[in-house]
Amino acid sequence: MDIFPSVVAAAFGLVIGSFFNVLIYRLPRNESIVRPGSHCPDCNHAIKPWENIPLMSYLFLRGRCPACGHRISLQYPAVELLTACAALALWRLVISPGIASEPSGWHTGVLALQSLALLMLIPLSVIDMKHYIIPDAFTLPGIVAAFIVSFFPGGLTPLQCLLGMAVGCVPLFLVGHISKLLLKKEALGLGDIWLMAVIGGLWGWKIAVAAVVLASFSGSIAGFALLAFRALSKDHKLPFGPFLAFGAWASVLTFDTLFKLYCSWLG
Repeated sequence: MDIFPSVVAAAFGLVIGSFFNVLIYRLPRNESIVRPGSHCPDCNHAIKPWENIPLMSYLFLRGRCPACGHRISLQYPAVELLTACAALALWRLVISPGIASEPSGWHTGVLALQSLALLMLIPLSVIDMKHYIIPDAFTLPGIVAAFIVSFFPGGLTPLQCLLGMAVGCVPLFLVGHISKLLLKKEALGLGDIWLMAVIGGLWGWKIAVAAVVLASFSGSIAGFALLAFRALSKDHKLPFGPFLAFGAWASVLTFDTLFKLYCSWLG
């Protein structure tokens, strides 16, 4: 195994994870992600470069702001570490094998866009868990990018892209609309629907179907478990975005295995 590219992928994930924390904090507040620079939300202390090294700075600072002692949320190192592991997994399981099988520049570009979209599901999930929203800043550009890339060789065709988008978002739109009519409240937000359009547009209708099935299954299990342990009230909303993200990751990384297991189950 070539260690160096894997180390680079993990280091890249740490850096991107640090940026993801900026998105998680600022996008729901409609703040610029560029200015001002990183600062303590409690005392506005400007974070020095050596205080902003992914993972390491949190350990050196012992999880507290060096100026006011305000505790730094565990979310920051957790997102950085999760993104590093995700980037490493994508390199080992998706990008490297994909380049080896088809080493063209166009195909590599498609793999890069798909991998970036999967990584972006991390901050999206955290935002949805904290604020019950999936910002259009994630999804709408993703839909446009997926359609543009479909005209390039190495990925889906434009027709396959549109079919994937339709299969990904139309069923969710219908389920959300019917649920709203029956329950008199919103069951699915437009953010979830646009997210599935991105997933279907980048990976096609098969991955979109698998992602929705896995998201629904895992979300149901989590909901019943939380209700059973009284950690969730009947009137409390459970964000669906993290489960869609899980479904997308599981489908992309293990689709062939899942399909074989399903066929085996059918006999």
